[in-house]
Amino acid sequence: MTDKLPIRSTDKWTFHLHQEEGLQFHITSGQETGDHILIEGHDISTLLDFLYDHRELIYHATHDEELHRLEATEAGAHPTDQQPEQHFEPIFYFDDGIERTRASH
Repeated sequence: MTDKLPIRSTDKWTFHLHQEEGLQFHITSGQETGDHILIEGHDISTLLDFLYDHRELIYHATHDEELHRLEATEAGAHPTDQQPEQHFEPIFYFDDGIERTRASH
């Protein structure tokens, strides 16, 4: 079953979902040091919630000005046009340890 779960690699890291007795998220150093991080079960959900809550900060920190211009051009906007600031509403979930349910507003 692990052969069908996703694996993604960068120059520095390999990310792999693995399922044995539960879902595990493996992060392995791509520099062949043998270093790895193992995140299991509910902690994966907590990590995803944390990343989602800070997605705007992550996006702006990982996309330089030239990439912003390129994305604006590809979207059909002129690169010098003022783009309205995007605002995202948080999505909250209830997790009872068995399933995760989206909270209603």
